Amino acid sequence: MPKRTENGPFDGKLTRFATSLVLPVDKSRSGECNRCGACCMFFVRCPFLRFEDGKPNTARCAAYKVRPPQCRKYPRTKEEQIHLPCGFQFEE
Repeated sequence: MPKRTENGPFDGKLTRFATSLVLPVDKSRSGECNRCGACCMFFVRCPFLRFEDGKPNTARCAAYKVRPPQCRKYPRTKEEQIHLPCGFQFEE
């Protein structure tokens, strides 16, 4: 089960939305999504989140092709990454 980092669900939520519209993903980000779905359950579960046969690490987005920028770019920076483990890492 993914655990939250010290940032909570509301910490930076508006900032993440606004910055995702204009700022790029940090160049030090590497890795890929591990399909845990934790990023889709910050405060409330996203209505587009689906799990294949209810199994863990099979999360997918029903609105993947038209998902909002904050979903496309999460985690944009290390400071925005509020769930661990995540398939994305940032160089120190």
